[in-house]
Order: sequence, then C-alpha cells, then structure tokens
Amino acid sequence: IELGLAGISISEHECVSSHVKANKYYQEKIKEKYPNFKIGLSNEIYLVDEIPCEDHYHYILTAIDEIGYRQIKELSTIAWLNSYSSKGLTRVDTLKKDLEEIIEKNPGHIIASSACIGGELGKSILRLTAAEKIGDKVSAEKYHNQIVNFILWNKKIFGDNFYIEVQPGISKEQITVNQRLLSISNCFNIKMIPTSDTHYLRPEDRYVHKAFLNSENKEREVDAFYQDAYLHSDEEMIEKFALSGFDSLFVQQLFDNSMELYNKIEQFSLFHPQQVPKVDVENYPICINPPAELKKYPNLYRMYQSEDKIDRYWINTCINKLKEINKFNEIYLTELEEEADVKTIIGNKLNTNMFAYPVCLAHYIKMMWECGSSIGVGRGSACSALNHYLLGITQLDPIEWDFPFFRYMNRDTDGLGDIDIDVCPSKVQTIVSKIREERGQKFNSNITNPLIRENLGAVYVCTFGTESSKSAVQTACRGYRSEDYPDGIDIDTSQYLSSLIPTERGFVWSIKDVYYGNPDKDRKPIPAFIQEVNNYPGLLDIMLGIEGCISRRGRHASGVLFNGEDPFEFNAYMKTPSGEIVSQYDLHDAEWCGAVKMDILVTEIQDKIVQTIKFLQEDNLIEKELSLKEAYDKYLHPDVLPLKDKATWHAIQEASTLDLFQLDSDIGRQGAKKVKPESIIEMSSVNGLIRLMNAGEGQETWIDKYVRFKNDRIQLLDEIEKYHLSETEKTALGKYLNHTHGIGISQEQ
Repeated sequence: IELGLAGISISEHECVSSHVKANKYYQEKIKEKYPNFKIGLSNEIYLVDEIPCEDHYHYILTAIDEIGYRQIKELSTIAWLNSYSSKGLTRVDTLKKDLEEIIEKNPGHIIASSACIGGELGKSILRLTAAEKIGDKVSAEKYHNQIVNFILWNKKIFGDNFYIEVQPGISKEQITVNQRLLSISNCFNIKMIPTSDTHYLRPEDRYVHKAFLNSENKEREVDAFYQDAYLHSDEEMIEKFALSGFDSLFVQQLFDNSMELYNKIEQFSLFHPQQVPKVDVENYPICINPPAELKKYPNLYRMYQSEDKIDRYWINTCINKLKEINKFNEIYLTELEEEADVKTIIGNKLNTNMFAYPVCLAHYIKMMWECGSSIGVGRGSACSALNHYLLGITQLDPIEWDFPFFRYMNRDTDGLGDIDIDVCPSKVQTIVSKIREERGQKFNSNITNPLIRENLGAVYVCTFGTESSKSAVQTACRGYRSEDYPDGIDIDTSQYLSSLIPTERGFVWSIKDVYYGNPDKDRKPIPAFIQEVNNYPGLLDIMLGIEGCISRRGRHASGVLFNGEDPFEFNAYMKTPSGEIVSQYDLHDAEWCGAVKMDILVTEIQDKIVQTIKFLQEDNLIEKELSLKEAYDKYLHPDVLPLKDKATWHAIQEASTLDLFQLDSDIGRQGAKKVKPESIIEMSSVNGLIRLMNAGEGQETWIDKYVRFKNDRIQLLDEIEKYHLSETEKTALGKYLNHTHGIGISQEQ
C-alpha cells in the first residue's frame, strides 16, 4: 500500500500455510480502509514431468476464486503425499499430469505464471543460450523444443490465464532471460507480467536474509541470487527493466497486464464457522408428543421434535441414560435443560450445531474402547457437563461432584468448547488410524485418489517453531559475515552471548529488552551483552530480524483434525521432517477456517489400567468374558470404586503408592505429603497447587498457604478481612472457594 500497489500476491515454496493469516489480516485490518486493495493467494510449486527428477522447476499458481483456491490446496497436498528424499533434501514436486487432471475437471479458476529464472522457461532459455554460445546444435534444438512444448502445454491447460513473468533483476542471467522472454511472448501472443520475487521485504533486510541462509552451513551464493529479491516500487522496476532494453512505455504496458490479474482475482474470505464432521448415529424418529414430564423444560421438549437427527440423538441418549441410572428427576433435568439452552444460544451465534461436537466425540470414544484402550475419567472443565457424563465422554457425575457447567461453557462462550481425551500410548496410533480410515470412507465420491482417502480422514495439526532470542543469537552469529569474520562468529562467542539473556519466571527476555531494556516490565539493559554485540557491526540488526522467524515445522502433541466429506474444504496438508502427515494451517488458522480439532492425549496410566484388567482376567479374578469396557465399568469406573477407603488415602498421604497419576513426580509426592488429601477433590487441589507459580521470590508458596488455611480456618478468615469484603461478596466467593480453602485453583485442575 505504501508503494502505491493495487494489490499483492502471497506465495511460498510449495506451502500455503501463511494464507490464512494474510487473509485474516486483510479482512480485519485492510478491507475497510482500503476496500480496493487485493491480496491474492498463490503457491510457488515445483512442476515436473516425472518423479524423481533432477530439475525442480518453479511455477506459480494463483487462485481466481474459492474454487481455484481449493484446487491449489489439493495440488499442494498431493505434492506432499508424493514427496521423497533426495541428496539430503525433501523434494515436494507436482507432476504435470496431476495438475492437468485437477484443472481440466473444472478449468478457469486458477492463473498460472512461469515464475523466476528457476522455472522451466527460465532454465531452458539459459541452457539454450549456453548451447548456442558453444555451437551445440543438438542441445540448442532440445531446449528450443522444450520451450515450445512448455508454452503450448500451458496454453492448452490455462488458455488466457497463463502469463509469462519478467523480473527486475540486474544479473546477467536475468537480463538474458528477460530479452528472450519478450520474443517468446510476441511469438505465442502471451502477455508478460512484471513480478518481484520477494524473499525479504526491503533492501535493508537483505543482510538479515543473507545471514539466515548462511547459518544453514550450505554452499550457496546468497548475494548474487537474492540481491534483487525484495518488493519493488514501480519506479525501481522501470529503472531495472531498462537494463533489459525495456523502455518506460513498455514497462507501463507490463503494469497494465498485471492489472488483468487484479481484475480477474476475486477477494474472498477463508473464514468459515466450525463444522463438526458427521458420524453415523441412531436416527430416532421425530416425536410429536414428547414425554409429558419434559413440558416444563422447553429446550429438551423441542429437541424431541427437531428435524435434525443429531439433536434427537442427543436428547434421546441423555434421557434414556438418566432413566437407566435412576436419575430422571428435577435436579438432573434442570441441569440438562440449562446445558441445552446454552448450547442452543451459542450454536445460533456461531452458526453451527453445538450438540454435534459431543455426539461426534462420543462416537469415537466408543471406537477407542474397541481399539483396546481405556479412556481417562475426564480432564478439567469437560467434567462439568452433565451431557458429557450421560454420553459416556466423561466418567464423573457433575451433580454429585458439584462441578458447575459454566466452567466448561456459558452464554458468552465463543467456541465449540474443548474436550481432552486420555488414551493408551500403546494404542494411540491404532486409534488415529482407525478414525482416519472411517473418516476417509466418508469423503465425497468424486474424491477418487487413494492417497487422499487413505491418509486425510484424520490428520494431526501442524506446529511451527520460531527463533527464540537465544536461538536467534546463535543463528545470527553462524550467519554473520564481514571482512574480519568471513566464516561467521565462533560458537564460543555465540554461546556466551546467548547465556547473557536472562530468563524470568520461565520466560526468556527478548533481544530488544536485553539491549534496550523495558521499563514496563522493570527490565534494565544488560551491559555485558551490549558491549559484546557492539564488537560486531550490524549483528544487532541481524539478531532482531531473525528473532521470531519461523524455522521449523512439527506436529501437535495431541490435536487431531477430524475431516468431513471434503478434506480440502478447510485445509491443505504436508509432512513433518519425520514423514508424518499434518495440516498446513496451524491450530488457530485451521479453526478460523472451520476445521474441528479433538485432543487425543496419551497417559501411561491408561496402559497400566488395561494391563491390570488383563492380569485379573488371566488369573480368573474377574470374568474373562467381559470386554475391556465392561470390565472397566464393573470394577474400575469412578462410580463403583471405594473412594473413601482409609488405607488408600493413608498410602497417598505418605506417598507410598507405586503410581499415582499426576502426583508420581517428586513435587507431586511432596505436595501430597504436605496437604494429606482425604478426598478426590483435595487430591485434585494438590494437582492444581503444585502448578501455581509463587507471587514473588521468597514469598509463601500457594501450597503452603493452602495447608495453613486448611489446618486453621481462623487464619483464612483473617486473610479475608484484609480485603474488606461485604457479606454478599463473601458468600458469592465462598460458593466457589470454600472447598479449596480460599485458594482459586480451578483453572489448574
């Protein structure tokens, strides 16, 4: 916008991960103030004839509309599914036949362009020129034919949506390519467009970019290849294109050609309300006359008559379970009505069915049991929902345990909610594979590629690692180049500089805070760091430029995306360095686009529970014919365990148990010894207290304060009086804090 451009297109090398943030930024920050500015969504792919290959030609695809963007996501995913390793590098190539297949099904939604001199057209021109120079007629004819075939292929696939790119480089190679591109353009009547191959934003960022690449310790000539790889203004383009023999009037025609792309590209939003994937459930019939007892509960009554079978399944399952456990009474119906009311309000606000999420999760929890894994009792606020208990998602009755539903969801909630599931580490891959298989079978019938059906039904969420201040220092030192330091700054110096960066309450200071200080956080500059950095001119700018840059991709520990009928509706997919298939959007971007994540965590205690049941059955101590779920429900479910057994609590208080989930660490055992819990609630409090950080160095720990108030309630009352609370305030707070002796730890439990 500052350069006076009408728009910009965002592309990465075979990846679309930045598109959501760019699209969101446009929707939230640019659209209102600059409504005519456009942001195109592109992907710089590697286009090849076969895999494996030696040449990985650059090629640009730009979405005209949402259909085209879906095609780009599908093509990118296929390239990643077909990726392979060669000479220590991961190669992610797109086969021309795959591009043809997808585009020809529904043409006219993507603009293609020839990319930089790393593209097939650019490389062929350079090779043709070299062959002509040495009089190699055979090679010259080969590369001439390659150029012709490439152009004709593009015209066949894309027609008038194919453009030839020229770039404002000053290198000899770029000038040579530009001049011959003009002849090709005239010969085949294909328009040329001027593009900035922008690897860094401004000319002054060149040295940060150079250092970042040099830090990889790879043999590559950074300066020559990337000297012009920044975003150019019109004036800079006119000046540099003059070196290729293009006068200003001709360059203006190039600008006019680029406006054709502007006019073709539609500005669309990637935002979509989250949509829970459909699962097969019993189709209860619409009930014209629901049970008379429910007339005083309008939401429950209405759901019996809903046209949505998910609503009917939810209400029938919950009511049937209440009757089965003899809790079909006013207390439980009132709670269930409240939950239905809140879900309805939020669902209307988010334009999605809030009842579908727990129904879907309950379906897959049943599958997890069938895969041979026990399921954790429940984590955090998810246990506060009665419907979760009735659907079999959690195992604690929130009425009996006095868990308020608002902890999980209330009328101001702005999302689906979050439910974490604990499974056996030994079974998690089996579970995810089973879910992936079932979800893949539900894909639309027009998705015929077996790689897509077999791999994309359920996919882990990707993560992106960034350069922290400490790692930025070391990266900058490795990549730093000067006359005195042609090979970078030695590792001892970089480690010394890194060691000077303070860590405060578990958080590492930023480089800016270390060098300049931060009065708002009471941080003063570190003199030793400043003195050492100043020995290397330009190093500080490089450090600041590298800090926060994305430098690696990985897999979320537990977040799995459950895809609906079209896996490309809300995402594209790639692989981690270890070969695991993950999303291309991170968690927040994926959810903004409409995807639904479910957390499948692994805890060793689940394997121990399963093995315990196996041992008991092998030794004929419990019935062998019981399934895992049946045996668990009969002997280990919280509803049947002797939770007041004194011997058990004595062992917990003395930290003499062989294993105790969440309290088997040294700090957990110490916490149990201090608090001496006598109930599940108190033991849960220990789990929360050991996670709370002290208010300040040398101050009383939260767990010590808890013990003090537990042993002497008078001290708690004295503490309350210091805050001059009214009786009404005391009563309101006491409702939620009395059982934890005045310490608010519920968010840590």
